[in-house]
Amino acid sequence: MAYPIIEAQGLEKSYGSFKAVVDLSFELQEGSVMGFLGPNGAGKSTTLRMLVDLIRPVSGNLRLFGLDYRRHRGRILSRIGCLIEKPDFYKYLGALQNLELLGRSSGIRKPRQRALEMLEFVGLAGREQDAVASFSHGMRQRLGLAQCLLHNPDLIILDEPGTGLDPQGIVDMREMILKLNREQGKTILLSSHHLPEVEAVATHLVLMNRGRCLVQGSAAELLSQQDRKIRLEVDRVTEAMDCLSSMLSRDKMVQGDGRILELSLCREELPPLIKALVERGLSVYSVESRQKLEDYYMQILHHHNNETHHVVGLPI
Repeated sequence: MAYPIIEAQGLEKSYGSFKAVVDLSFELQEGSVMGFLGPNGAGKSTTLRMLVDLIRPVSGNLRLFGLDYRRHRGRILSRIGCLIEKPDFYKYLGALQNLELLGRSSGIRKPRQRALEMLEFVGLAGREQDAVASFSHGMRQRLGLAQCLLHNPDLIILDEPGTGLDPQGIVDMREMILKLNREQGKTILLSSHHLPEVEAVATHLVLMNRGRCLVQGSAAELLSQQDRKIRLEVDRVTEAMDCLSSMLSRDKMVQGDGRILELSLCREELPPLIKALVERGLSVYSVESRQKLEDYYMQILHHHNNETHHVVGLPI
């Protein structure tokens, strides 16, 4: 049975009169990958800093691995690896030297061997002796991940790990996260603005805005609540829209380029629509169904922002 690695209850953090995090509660179960989402200023980075004890909440309870930070700080931190903001190193030393020093200071057995393993894992094999000063920003992100994994942590916290990576680097980062989770059983908390990558790896989601948690839960369950985006390729788009007008409102149908008809509907609505088109004598050449995290994310934020504007009396 999985158990909660992180248990956050009613966390609050303020900077003067500004409330960065407000009554935040969530759980991260062992073996999960949680996508921690929200716009800039939502309170994500503040929350991550509280999780690794860089800052303290002004109220609320926080337990990791079933332990209280106030009594077991050392035991908790020894089981966490984190990549928060820009990783920093001795720039005049090579990548391997940096990791060896960190490994020795952390009490890792055979630090050189472990450092070489991690450099290979993050795609820096062959650059071990190169000074970090010569590394691009993306390469330093990879080295930061190697540092994060050096002591074989149980919980991995990543704050925008794809920053500065090229498209291939982003794909590599996704594959590394999947390997860490599925092959090594690591529990991962991932904060990122790159929603397609989060969608590809996350089993659970937390969406924050203005310091508050808006939604949380299983990624599959949350995304199943929204309409799917359907693209139909038909031979006569105008006739297809006329055919479906008695079954769908016009705001659910959009004519695309050429023979493309775009629909917004739940999965159960699709079969009778296809049947109606065929019975009308229209040809359906292809059906593409997508359910994107980006659509869900924007829908939730739009709804929350509108509600907030109404409450405070601002124009929408």
